Amino acid sequence: TWNLQGSSAASESKWSVSIRQLITGDNPLDVLMVQEAGVLPNSAMMTGRMVQPGGIPIHEYIWNLGSNSRPNSVYIYYSRIDVGANRVNLAIVSRVQADEVFVLPPPTTASRPIIGIRIGNDAFFSIHALARGGNDAGAIITAVDAFFRDRPEINWMILGDFN
Repeated sequence: TWNLQGSSAASESKWSVSIRQLITGDNPLDVLMVQEAGVLPNSAMMTGRMVQPGGIPIHEYIWNLGSNSRPNSVYIYYSRIDVGANRVNLAIVSRVQADEVFVLPPPTTASRPIIGIRIGNDAFFSIHALARGGNDAGAIITAVDAFFRDRPEINWMILGDFN
């Protein structure tokens, strides 16, 4: 998991440096949760796949970290939950396309939504608990646990900023 601390509004520098290094550098990650994702890099292209339960949209993007002749593409699942400052958005970066995309509603009135993807029998969730102690972190865990209560074949993991 990585907190971009709002990314860069005017450029894609934090995505192009920090995220690229985590995905393509030594010991590259297969799945990365991003908090405070800011805006996506201009080079990330929307695929047309969108999930929008409860009015919280998640868009799927493909981002080529290689070249046209040697593509090295990853998928980004992006939720622009901060429509004002466009700072504390959530994202998931994955080497493979997700079989399923999840959006769980905020577990408390002040909480952020919970986003996740499933690849095979493994589900990964990106969360960002409230600042100053993350007093909604327990409610986030309870919400994910309840969501999978009737799906014991799925292994799930919550990653993110628990504050």
